[in-house]
Amino acid sequence: MKYLKYVDVVQSMFPDQPPYQWTVNTSVPWTPIVLPLAESTVAMISSSGVYRKDQTPFKPDKNDLSFREIPADTAAGELAISHDYYDHRDAEQDVNCVFPIERLRELAAEGFIGGLAPFHLTFMGRVFRKTQFLDEMIPAMAARIEAMKTDLVLLVPA
Repeated sequence: MKYLKYVDVVQSMFPDQPPYQWTVNTSVPWTPIVLPLAESTVAMISSSGVYRKDQTPFKPDKNDLSFREIPADTAAGELAISHDYYDHRDAEQDVNCVFPIERLRELAAEGFIGGLAPFHLTFMGRVFRKTQFLDEMIPAMAARIEAMKTDLVLLVPA
């Protein structure tokens, strides 16, 4: 299999643009778990583009900087996917592939985790406006998570 050199391809398509500045992380913002899982309230953030069918879908471009709040009691059948940049055929059959809401409810029912936050957050990945993503969207999502008194957050990439 021949691998596509994504950065090289994009730069060849947009030669008038400066080279993309990849993020280089030199440290990890580690926060130790202070409560046992069985006492922890858990929220989820997914880059899957999942939304409730009664919500506005994500814009089909690569720079939608909005996010959706999905109530923890939302039935899987009430969810849809609006994301053109990954193959979500399997996720359309079982949304838990990219937004494991039913699995989290099972863990809470079994007592493995203490419970679920009232809402989970989703956004459409493939955001190229890195500064706005880091300076605006991430703080907005973090504030929402903190407001829900969440102990742990499960990050689910898609």
